[in-house]
Amino acid sequence: DQLEGLLERVETEVMSNPGDLEAIRKAITSGYFPHCARLQRNGSYTTVKHPQTVHIHPSSGLAQVLPRWAVYH
Repeated sequence: DQLEGLLERVETEVMSNPGDLEAIRKAITSGYFPHCARLQRNGSYTTVKHPQTVHIHPSSGLAQVLPRWAVYH
């Protein structure tokens, strides 16, 4: 309700397009940008906000994939 009220106040049209995965990815990463980490050549990740070396837990579904970027919470 709060978000809907803000959008109405700034006259922004609410649109839904569940098939547009790129828009969904952009929305998530822009909101969680401080919680992003970038893959390094050695297989570890470096966090964006406060550069720190981190690793994906071996039991994670991402452990075998190692995406170029990871969003964590």
